[in-house]
Amino acid sequence: MRYYSTQRPLVPGGCPRAGVQKVHNYDEKEFCEEIGREAWGYVDYDRELTNEEVEDYELLPAGIKKFWAVTTTFCDDSHVVSDITDVVETVRKPEDSFLETKTKDIYVDWFENEEEAKGKIKEALNA
Repeated sequence: MRYYSTQRPLVPGGCPRAGVQKVHNYDEKEFCEEIGREAWGYVDYDRELTNEEVEDYELLPAGIKKFWAVTTTFCDDSHVVSDITDVVETVRKPEDSFLETKTKDIYVDWFENEEEAKGKIKEALNA
């Protein structure tokens, strides 16, 4: 299992020792596609870390990405409201959803980056 250090470079004592196979620091913080954000480096283990270890050492498991939810409400009186309403870290992108009520339609769309989410908001408010 690979775990990324997004808070600081990896130093002795900066990650659990048991099961370490490889420690790799980047020269500077760099964007890692696998987690969708910047990291200082990663540690490969021959085991899965406990939740406590992940939290104590502020590590991020490989495959975890951040997703932004944009909730857009189209009211029957032509009023439109749109904003980022949630940010989650998960392996798989959550599914978009739709809810129709008597007075409004509510859409929740998920995006892989904040820029796309903000673009959706701008598009909805200018519709």
